[in-house]
Amino acid sequence: MFENNTKTRVYAYLMGIFCASIIVSNILATKTLEFEFIALPCSILTFPVLFIVNDILSEIYGYKMTRDVIYLGFIINIIAIALYHLAMAFPSSSPNAPAFAMLLSTTPRLFIAGLISYMLGNILNSKVLVKLKERYNDQLFVRCMLSTAIGETVDSIIFISISFVGVLPNDLILTMICCQIVFKVLYELLAYPVTRKVIMYIRTLDDGELKGQI
Repeated sequence: MFENNTKTRVYAYLMGIFCASIIVSNILATKTLEFEFIALPCSILTFPVLFIVNDILSEIYGYKMTRDVIYLGFIINIIAIALYHLAMAFPSSSPNAPAFAMLLSTTPRLFIAGLISYMLGNILNSKVLVKLKERYNDQLFVRCMLSTAIGETVDSIIFISISFVGVLPNDLILTMICCQIVFKVLYELLAYPVTRKVIMYIRTLDDGELKGQI
């Protein structure tokens, strides 16, 4: 499967990881990680993967091809949630039906918050990284960290604000935003050695069918 890789094949692998991470994140978001002073959705365990893959795609394939993956993830996200709710609408005698509905249901407010934050955060991450590459081509670490910090900050501010303003105290909302940003950026920092190795590996591959597009 992983023999004779080309940039075309790796692009498909990264696209699959990106889209799978969205679906997994939606499910994990129904459970929280509770610390002494804050509770965060378990999706923070997988959602940063989107930005790491985004960095790799943007660095190797450019903004346009990364944007296509982001759009695909957006569409798959909507389809998955629509199918969850369609399945819940059908009558069922299964004893697991209430648990299924509790796990996979989402409020319109959270749904909208997730879509907006996902799109803006990921598009911004990709644009910033590509622009930085034009000026700082030899500073991969700076590009990855700065683009992720900006994208994750926008994502966290939008999602938490839309989801919880008027529901939770403002000081708690601010704490949640800050904690998410810090956690996600640290996640990216720890994962950077792997991100760099993947980028360096892909650079050694033949373009394959992507020749002339990147």
